[in-house]
Amino acid sequence: MFDTGYSAYQNTAVEGKAAGADVQQLVLMLFDGFLEELERTVGHINGRRFERKANSVEKMLRILGGLEASLDLDKGGELAANMARLYDHCGQQVLQASLRNTTEPLDNVRTVMTNLQEGWKGIGSQA
Repeated sequence: MFDTGYSAYQNTAVEGKAAGADVQQLVLMLFDGFLEELERTVGHINGRRFERKANSVEKMLRILGGLEASLDLDKGGELAANMARLYDHCGQQVLQASLRNTTEPLDNVRTVMTNLQEGWKGIGSQA
């Protein structure tokens, strides 16, 4: 019961933040959510909670899909194409971690996504 109530609270808090956010803030929220879910996935794999792991993996893949969908490949040119490749690579690594029930592929994903998140934060501080 607590878990359900806490999830509802979290969803409401995220929806409230998203309602007043600009594009850069929304992208940063997606990175935050992804990295939080990645840590949950590591815990689920280590704890052998495979049903929960599957739910976390699904959330991470949906977030990656949202990040990729936010790219404007026409206007973004090579940078947007490179970002799409990085998101695809991360998705493949998440799937490998899930299929093998191992956390090693997630180490690289954490590094890539943390670096991208820092880049987005840098963009915001320059604006």
